[in-house]
Amino acid sequence: MVFVSIGVVLLAALLLRRLLNVQRGRWQRAVVAVVVGEAATLAVLNLLTHRVADLSWRWYPLGIALVMGFSLLAMVLIELLFPARQAPRPWRVPHPFRSTRRMFGRITRYLRVAVIAARNGLLKSGDDDDSIAGSRLGRSLAATLEEAGGLFVKLGQAMAAQPQLVTAAVAAELGRLNDQAAPADPVASRAVIEAEIGAPETVFASFDAEPIAAASIGQTYFATLHDGRAVVVKVQRPEVAESVERDLDILERLAATLHRRTTWARGIGLTELVAGFAEATREELDYRVEAANCVAARAALTEQDPIMVPGVIERYTTRRVLVQERVPGRGIAAPGVLDGLGAEARTALADGLLALLMRQMLGGERFHADPHPGNVFLRPDGRLALIDFGSVGRLSRFERSGLIDIFRGIQAEDPALLRQAAAYLGTSRTRIDPDAFDRDLARLLARGARAGGGVDPGVFANLLTVYRDYGVALPRSTTTLFRALVTLLGTLEAIAPGYQLADAVLRLGGEVIGPILRPGSPRELVAQQLATNGPILSRLPRDIDDVVRALQRGELRTRVSLFAEPEDRQFAQIVLDRVVSTAIGAALAVASAILLTAAPRAGGSGGVDLLTIIGGTGLAASTLLLLRTLLQTLHGK
Repeated sequence: MVFVSIGVVLLAALLLRRLLNVQRGRWQRAVVAVVVGEAATLAVLNLLTHRVADLSWRWYPLGIALVMGFSLLAMVLIELLFPARQAPRPWRVPHPFRSTRRMFGRITRYLRVAVIAARNGLLKSGDDDDSIAGSRLGRSLAATLEEAGGLFVKLGQAMAAQPQLVTAAVAAELGRLNDQAAPADPVASRAVIEAEIGAPETVFASFDAEPIAAASIGQTYFATLHDGRAVVVKVQRPEVAESVERDLDILERLAATLHRRTTWARGIGLTELVAGFAEATREELDYRVEAANCVAARAALTEQDPIMVPGVIERYTTRRVLVQERVPGRGIAAPGVLDGLGAEARTALADGLLALLMRQMLGGERFHADPHPGNVFLRPDGRLALIDFGSVGRLSRFERSGLIDIFRGIQAEDPALLRQAAAYLGTSRTRIDPDAFDRDLARLLARGARAGGGVDPGVFANLLTVYRDYGVALPRSTTTLFRALVTLLGTLEAIAPGYQLADAVLRLGGEVIGPILRPGSPRELVAQQLATNGPILSRLPRDIDDVVRALQRGELRTRVSLFAEPEDRQFAQIVLDRVVSTAIGAALAVASAILLTAAPRAGGSGGVDLLTIIGGTGLAASTLLLLRTLLQTLHGK
């Protein structure tokens, strides 16, 4: 009997959702509304008959009608009192034990991070001083993220690489974060290697048991293959995928909450940034993606490039294990690595790195998106080597045009070119005042100019901040580009202090970008503009002739479309539909009330006649139509 009652309630809830046009979700609300409707119906019938249990089957239609009517009213009242704040999730097969374990794990992680934040003073009130690098907020945030470990350290590094998210003082503190973690259990790491490629003693001629580096996602070992090649073995931490998904879930929920409650989060597109960070992090969990990026970068190199990329041992590379050739030498971030090189040698190394990445960016190839000094090695033969291709980028044709305009604008100190680049790189969320935009860009160029010539590396980060302030929404590939440029400029500065970016671009661009940035003669300038605007110039005489003819005939007209945008048309359609539905429902309710009022006089005997049936049916239909319209308005559909 209990199961029959539950089935009846669920069937009534299904019917209620269909009547109110609830396409998905809100099952709990519908069930509660049906239970309330049944309770109200029993109360009404008991009030009318004083004994509900003895009612005959003739009362069933009235009972069903009352249940649905009270359920409709209850559903609308629930939506009014408790509006839904987020889109419903699709229905899935429940896993109570797994869900409970994940819930407790997430709650425990929440509490642990909150305690760490409180202990480091992150929750204290007070203004932060942006003028000093060691700001209290920056120190507290960096200490909290470092102690929380795991994915939070990587988030801090990502925020430091995009200073538009925080102040310069906070970014300076976050830039000191080091993605170093305690080595994982040797037995568990060995189990990962055995599960993926076999026992280390069988695969390698020698394998160092102690890792040379340990990060939040994986750790690296030195080994030697049986053919004598020295390799590095990157092994994913045991069960790291589950902890990463847990931390990403925390970050995504927090970003969604901030997006709903704060204007600054919506202004910088926090949910999109976190989504991009989550996507990139999930890619890092599959070493096959990094291996494919490394193979593609190695294949794109030429014999003239002073850069090398280590080869991948594809036979021993899986989702959780990556085996690569060992790069001889040391990272340029290590103290004293570049001390023995002269100024010309340092400049040559910086030129080689810039030329490679610029060629890849402007050529639509994959480029290294994180070329920080720790990922750049100096080989014994004097060449550089790039490692760690877990993060790469690739520019579309429009983004490449925008990048060229940025280089041109910085070199010529022309804010109009930087504004034009924004149109190539992203889309505008609001209407932009071009004069105000140009003034802010001009101030940016003035602040970024160095006394001895050249440009400050922070100009790219500040440019991204100006774009966001004016509502220019940038895709993930563009933010990856800016992050790579900021990181690249810092690396070039570390290789060759005082490196002049603009002069280097002109010197190294050759046929790709040099003539575009600085034509050698007026003739080259005219040829460049003709090549760029040739299609427009070829149509100009014909367009002028059409305008003059239309003016002579008095046929020149202008047209303003009030609903040119699809969003405007959709909004107008929704408003019109609801107005029409409300008008029809109200008219039907009035007509039904008139019929019900006239029914007794027409029937004479006071019984149920045709007018009563028609009036009652019309009143029920009008009520349903008005309730559906009200519910759709509450849901924002």
